[in-house]
Amino acid sequence: MKSVLYITANPKREEESNSLRVGRHLIETIQALHEDSKIEEIHVYQQTVPLIDGTFLKARDQLASGKDFHELLPDEQDIVRKVHRQTDQFIAADVYVFAYPLWNFGVPPMLKAYVDTIKIARKTFRYTPDGPIGLLSGKTAILIQSSGDVYSHGPLHEYEHGSCYLKSVLSFIGIDKIETVYMEGMDKDVEQRDIKRRQAFEQVDRIANNLSFQLYPCGADTAE
Repeated sequence: MKSVLYITANPKREEESNSLRVGRHLIETIQALHEDSKIEEIHVYQQTVPLIDGTFLKARDQLASGKDFHELLPDEQDIVRKVHRQTDQFIAADVYVFAYPLWNFGVPPMLKAYVDTIKIARKTFRYTPDGPIGLLSGKTAILIQSSGDVYSHGPLHEYEHGSCYLKSVLSFIGIDKIETVYMEGMDKDVEQRDIKRRQAFEQVDRIANNLSFQLYPCGADTAE
């Protein structure tokens, strides 16, 4: 059995969101084609995502210096458990699907908070004398990103800190198979919105059909 973790980051209802509609279509298609897959969902605007705060940072530094977990204060233990619960759930999955909009050139804030719980030293990466090494090799990530304008190329490319940011983090922790589905210019050309959404549906259909848990190489986008 392969495990798929579906992470959504939009407070809108699913039918009101381009990225969530395409994400749901992908998940339902994976379920239909790969019946033995286990699918879990994280809705970062519907459930509590622990924040990396001063208490966590203090606890992290104490643990890094050799202090035992049970020597931490109760509130320090609590936040470490909450963060690591998210980390462990992420580590257990084989395939990750992120569905989110591009807001103010970046990912939604609650998605950033979630990403902070999966980039954890000694769990998803480790430091070595030759530099950091990711620990999650052999896994696949699919990014579904919608935006009002076009950012993946052209004059606004330098402001694209959504998929670029996620690719950087995911590659850093060892995920070497990443594919991105872009729906761009969704507000710029309303007449083309349905066409672009349909193209995204077709693209995720191909992804689901090709999903042998050995997808495209990192950075090989097939957006239309």
